[in-house]
Amino acid sequence: MLFLDSARDEDCTDWLQTGVVHGVTTNSTILARAGATSVSTAIKGILGHAPAEVHAQVLSEQDEVAFRQAIELAALDPRVRVKIPFVTSEGRRRAALIRRVREAGVSVNVTVCTSLAELYAALSLAPDYLSVLWCRTRDAGEDPAQVVRAVAARRAVTGVGTRLIVGSIREPGDVTAALGGPCDVVTVPPAVLGKWLDSPPSVVMARQFATDAEGLVA
Repeated sequence: MLFLDSARDEDCTDWLQTGVVHGVTTNSTILARAGATSVSTAIKGILGHAPAEVHAQVLSEQDEVAFRQAIELAALDPRVRVKIPFVTSEGRRRAALIRRVREAGVSVNVTVCTSLAELYAALSLAPDYLSVLWCRTRDAGEDPAQVVRAVAARRAVTGVGTRLIVGSIREPGDVTAALGGPCDVVTVPPAVLGKWLDSPPSVVMARQFATDAEGLVA
């Protein structure tokens, strides 16, 4: 399954109507690049395009504030999933916050994990979703495909129902490689998604069909 990494109205319009993309994921960087000033307003706009899910990230690194933000985001719509980074900008782990938000009945996507150790620890919290950051993991020196397989194997052993999301996609080849592994969702920026689906030989074939159809009737 493919999700779109974007908060731009035109991207949601273009891709969600195709049926190829089923959901949208955001974070503070994506929202800032889209020119958004309010997370809730941006999420409401995305929801207007009828995605199956929208993943929205808490802003605050203060756990009490982040908890309130998670509750407020989840209350926007049943399709909203709340993203919580596993660590803060100072390296403080947020397992207690993640557990508390889950116990409040909020569907949580744990993100900002770039090592297998972090992913194993986050998986032990049994979140609804766990994001493996493909290129960030590779930047950190680990093979992302192997990491996804390892987390999926651990998930099978523990029996948790966590869905694995692969994000941090930079190139078309990353999409194909990620979809070839045991993940549930791959999130892709619109520019990369367009390049991934671009196939000149298919266009040549379609042109031949169009030419040969000129002398035919339905």
